[in-house]
Parts: sequence; structure tokens; C-alpha cells
Amino acid sequence: MRLNLIWAVKPQLLAETDWIRWLLKDFELVDHVAPGWDLFQENSIYILSGAYSRLPSWFLDGIRHVRGKGLFHLADESFTGGYEMYNIFDFVLRNYHSTIFKNSGIMTLPLGFTNMMGLAQPPTATERRFLWSFAGAKTAARLEMFNHLKSVEPHKCFLFDTQRQKPALDRTAFMALLSDAVFSPCPMGNVVLESFRVYESLEMGCIPIVERRRWMAYFDRLMPGHPLPTFSSWRKARKFVEDAAKDKSTLIAYQQSISRWWHGYKMGLRNEVVSFVSLGLEGAFRSSLRNWQCRKGVNHEVWRVVELLKHASYASLQERIGITTRRTIGRGVHLDGQVMK
Repeated sequence: MRLNLIWAVKPQLLAETDWIRWLLKDFELVDHVAPGWDLFQENSIYILSGAYSRLPSWFLDGIRHVRGKGLFHLADESFTGGYEMYNIFDFVLRNYHSTIFKNSGIMTLPLGFTNMMGLAQPPTATERRFLWSFAGAKTAARLEMFNHLKSVEPHKCFLFDTQRQKPALDRTAFMALLSDAVFSPCPMGNVVLESFRVYESLEMGCIPIVERRRWMAYFDRLMPGHPLPTFSSWRKARKFVEDAAKDKSTLIAYQQSISRWWHGYKMGLRNEVVSFVSLGLEGAFRSSLRNWQCRKGVNHEVWRVVELLKHASYASLQERIGITTRRTIGRGVHLDGQVMK
């Protein structure tokens, strides 16, 4: 079946492009780039990244009359809202799980791997130089992880100070680092528990270690039955890594078990996506989605704050409060050309 992918920005500008194309590879994919949202076409998925734009009202008015159209909503980790646009489409694919999106016409997907990932034959655990590795910008959540795991050797960790604009590892170096480590600790992203690092690690044959909040087991909801090592504290994660490192044969078997699960999970997920999109193009979810009620205005903002608090640790929450406060003070109030602090 022919399926039009209509991108608001050039596909190469999005980290998720390879993942999207892999999920939909059973279709005959045809790419269109429409930055002005001026293309109305049947049998299409419109790809919206929250990092770039929102859908203009005139486009939403025009797309109502097109049959067989879906939306792939990316980069909505802060749950910014505007979800009433979902009612206009025949089906919606999106990232970042929340029970608010429970509807037969909405399918929430893991973030998946970023572009140019994967190894034909990942090294076994005993062939890797480091027990764990990490590379990323310095945040409170990542510092908390590092402070608990820094005594576990051998490891390789790069924490970059983005304010000083220190260069991050390039793509090749980052992939090499992952392929040379047994475990890949995956502290929370900017505001939610999920990050690309989880799936990048899986693609490179690492064993990702993910977080669980006492009040929300996010990954259990996103990928029920997953075998990923999951902990409510990095102290417990450190004990797990130390114990696992004592038995090399068990470590290899565990790595291979995780890899087999990931391969099987991906294939099953792709089959589910193909079925969901095919039914969506036929209009199977149209009625359910049009009747879906989303929160708006103050109700949405209250829900949004509560939902993001479920993801936060004490350290990340303190950091977020500090960032918000500094931005508010720094912005000041402009009056008659003067800035009042």
C-alpha cells in the first residue's frame, strides 16, 4: 500500500527519521516536504515535531475533508497541549506515554533509536572494555547517577557543561562508546523518564538501566513485560552492576537475553503499527477519535504539572525550579525602554 509521509521539515533534520521509516517499511513510502502545511493528500501521515511548529488553523480546516490521514506527533515530552487537533485526524501516533491518551485511535510508541544506529554484530559483554559508560550534558539527574556509579570500574563517562559550550562527542565516537560498554545507565531526560539513550543503547548491544519512580513505573506501562533492569535509586543500580560483573558467563547470557527481547519486541511493534495504520487509513478509529475529549486551558495546565511531577526526582525538581526562577528574574519587565529587575 502506498503511504505518503508529509514532513513539516526536511527529514534529515529530525533524529527520529530512521525509526519512523523502519516502523513503516512494509508500506510503499513516498516522502513530501511541506513546510507551509499546504499539501492535502489522502493515505498520508503528517509528521509534526513539537520542537518546530504547531498546526495552523487553516490547515486543520482544510484537512477535515481529506480521507485517510494520520498524525505522527513527535517531541511532545513537556505535554504542551493543543490535543484538540487529534480529533480531526483518522488516527494518531505519538511518543511519551500517559493514560490521558488512552483511545483506540491513539497509539503511543517508544521514542526508538535515532538515525544511523546499530551494529551488525555487537561485541559480547566480555569483549567490551567498560562495565558502564555515559556521555551527555550535565544535569542534576545525571550527576546523581554519576555520583553513585563512579566507584564502579572500569567505566567511561563524559558530562558536558552546555553553558560553557564544551563540544559533545560526535556521532561516531558516541556509538563507539556505547559499543564498548556492557551497561548504559539511562537517567531521565529533560523532563520525563524516557530518553533516546535507552534505545540507542539497545541498538548497540548495551544493557540499558532505567529509572522507576515509586509512584509510576513508566517503562512498565510503555513496554509491558520488558526485561530491562529498572531501579528506584541509583544506589540499588550500583549494587546490581557490581553483582552482575562477578559472573562473566551470566553477564553474557543476560546481554544476549536483552538483545533477543529487543529484536523480538521491535518486530512485534512494527507489526502492530502496520495494522494500526492500515485500519486508521480505512477509518476504523474515526468515530472514537472524534469523540475523544482532551483537557484544555487551566485544566490542561494543572494536569500537565501533575503529570511531569510524576517523572521528577528530588534533584531534577530542584534543578527545574532553579532554572525557571533564573529565567523569570533574568527576563525582567520591559517598560519605556527600561528593564526593571
